[in-house]
Amino acid sequence: GSDVSLSKAVRANLLSLQNTASMMDKTQNRLATGNKVNSALDNPSSFFTASALNSRAADMSNLLDSMASGIKVIEAANNGITALTKNLESMQSTLRQARQDKSFSTKSFEVTDASVINLVGGQFGDESKSLKLADAVKTAGVKSELTTTATTAYIGPSAVAASGSGATAIEAQGIGARTVVSNNEANVAADKFAVGAKFTVAGQEVTVSAITNTAIANDIQTKLDSVDSTKNKYKVTADGANGFTIETLDPTAEAAKVEFAAADQAQKASTSFNYSAVPDSMTVGGQTIETGATFEDFVANLEKGQKDGKYTYTADKASGNITITASEYGAPAPVTSIPTNVVGVKQVDTLTITGPATAAGNITVGGIQITVANGATAANIGDSVRAFFADPSNNSQAVQDFRAMYDLGGTGATVTFTAKTPAAPATPVTYVAAATGVAGTSTATTAGVAAVDGRTDVAAVLGASTKTVAAATDEFSVSYDGKTANISITGVKGGGVATNEVDVSKWQAATITSVNAQLEKAGIKGVEASFDTNGKFSLVAKEAEAKTLAITGTDAVSLFGSDAVSTGSKEVSALNATKTVDKFVELINREHGGKVRASNDNGKLRIENMSTQELDIGVDTNGNGAVNALKVEGNSVRTNLSKQFNELRDQLDKLSDDASFNGINLLRGDKLKITFNESGTSSIDIQAKDKNGNVRGINASNLSIESLVAEDLDTDEAIDSFLGKLSSALTELRSQASAFGSNLSSVENRQSFTKNMINTLETGAANLTLADTNAEAANLLALQTRQQLSSSALSMASQQDQAVLQLLR
Repeated sequence: GSDVSLSKAVRANLLSLQNTASMMDKTQNRLATGNKVNSALDNPSSFFTASALNSRAADMSNLLDSMASGIKVIEAANNGITALTKNLESMQSTLRQARQDKSFSTKSFEVTDASVINLVGGQFGDESKSLKLADAVKTAGVKSELTTTATTAYIGPSAVAASGSGATAIEAQGIGARTVVSNNEANVAADKFAVGAKFTVAGQEVTVSAITNTAIANDIQTKLDSVDSTKNKYKVTADGANGFTIETLDPTAEAAKVEFAAADQAQKASTSFNYSAVPDSMTVGGQTIETGATFEDFVANLEKGQKDGKYTYTADKASGNITITASEYGAPAPVTSIPTNVVGVKQVDTLTITGPATAAGNITVGGIQITVANGATAANIGDSVRAFFADPSNNSQAVQDFRAMYDLGGTGATVTFTAKTPAAPATPVTYVAAATGVAGTSTATTAGVAAVDGRTDVAAVLGASTKTVAAATDEFSVSYDGKTANISITGVKGGGVATNEVDVSKWQAATITSVNAQLEKAGIKGVEASFDTNGKFSLVAKEAEAKTLAITGTDAVSLFGSDAVSTGSKEVSALNATKTVDKFVELINREHGGKVRASNDNGKLRIENMSTQELDIGVDTNGNGAVNALKVEGNSVRTNLSKQFNELRDQLDKLSDDASFNGINLLRGDKLKITFNESGTSSIDIQAKDKNGNVRGINASNLSIESLVAEDLDTDEAIDSFLGKLSSALTELRSQASAFGSNLSSVENRQSFTKNMINTLETGAANLTLADTNAEAANLLALQTRQQLSSSALSMASQQDQAVLQLLR
């Protein structure tokens, strides 16, 4: 307590002993816990850094569990694919065994030249086949042939009305190409086609004698008929108030080119804009066009929308500029959903000097000092300001920045500062007068407004316009021997001009040449076009083959009737055999080889049933109606193998369903998501996908493996087809296994990386907090020694105090 006084020596030794005891406690705590930092009080920086590192390591340790589970899911899927592969290989073996098996059943029986044999069942199904030698004589095949159904000669497309503005029905067979001119007479007041106006038709200049369309049509016809190169080649027809039509009388010729003076030519409305100005979607020609993520996406969407013919467009990728033009004359601008262009308004700051300088000094404009002489007038000061900024020798950074922002103007005492861009600045130029007697004002007279980069519209211009219409054609498609040709036929040259009579024979020859060329171009070389003596158009197979010639398409019915299909008959040769049995063998194998097989069994006819189904044979030996019914069993080996195949197929789906781990089955199409870092920004999604990247499960259906019926194994060709499907399925499985293998490698690599990262984090945290036990043990020993020494020193100090007691005795 405070009433006890200790000597200096005792107090010093006691304090030293206390410090040593405290240090020993700390050292013993480090040895007991193994940590040199046990709380934030020991070392805040190391404690919290180590805590953060350990927390991240713990988070990553949790991810390792997810990775390990994900690896097992992938391994389970791989196990399933391995089993599926073996199952498919077993199915292949089953089919190959079926293909190699030829244990077909047979029946043998007597036959005569009069015998009639009926076959039903087997590969024939319910269709009955009757065989007798009388039907085996040589017959000529019939060629496929299709002709027009009209009673009159065919000379091309019939007369139809011209389409478009100014349409006029031209009474002529075989309408040629034509140019339809729209010239609304309401525009006459605007001097469109005034008397004396000139324009060209088919290269000939026409002068307008009167402003009605009838008169203009007569002017054109007269001019064209007066020139040898265009005489009798065109027919011009007025269309009331709408315009006129110029038709070529030769349907093989192009439409006449019509050119007007610029003042008479109508212009289509258009809209121009930059891709950067378009909204998320916009309306073009009445359709909604999505902008898309890129310029290319937008152009592709424009291309799709263009199909309805309401607009055309041009697009420049480099600049992003796009122009959309209305397809019809007089139609409004096609784009309405983009704001129009707005010109930016620049801010103008005005400095007005209102008094002369009564002493030399400076004035400050925009933070820049300008010297003013004593006695300078307001106009002198204004001139000085303009001259200062115009002087290139004044090139300080402040002056350069000011010049970059403003253009100077004004006269006399008024100085204007016009911002070079609409955006800068928003406040007036700062003006400070330091020269005595100089007064003035500084105001912003106009606020700046930024420009809007939108669209620019060009309105439609009224006037004359042209539209070209192609020559009338009959169009149809010819199908033969697995190929199809699209055929187009134009009409004969004609049109009611007396000096230009129809030459049918020349047109027929030209049509035959044209159609045959179109057929050959499509690869159809077995069909040719022809005309009969009555002028009917025909398509005929060149050879007598049992192939179908069919006509479809736009004008198929009008030309060839509703049943435009004709099938030829294959030519049949006579039998070569001389003996009755051999004749039947030759006949049966020629007509039905592959479904049954005939052979000579010691003078009897033997029929082999090449099917898994029972074959019924009715034998009328003498042709007198007495039928002997025979049954030939089907191939039981192939039948049983088809059942075995189906059982293996069922296992495909079961194996796929069982390849799951922890509720996730990649073979069923489930998605496995594995997260790689504690923030969730790095992960991998694993799913079964087909070769096109579409998500799908792996089962018999998705592998295109169908179940079999016994009949599917009747022929080797059918078995080969199924083997091909199995081969494709195996390829898909191997591809999927490769994809899963790649995914597994990625996850395992990330798992190894995560383990190393956890070790790094925990080691780093340990370095900050763990104690060095060797060092701490040495410290403890030293402290114990010090403690003993301190105790001895304290004892000696106390003995000195006890010496006083000796004096009191």
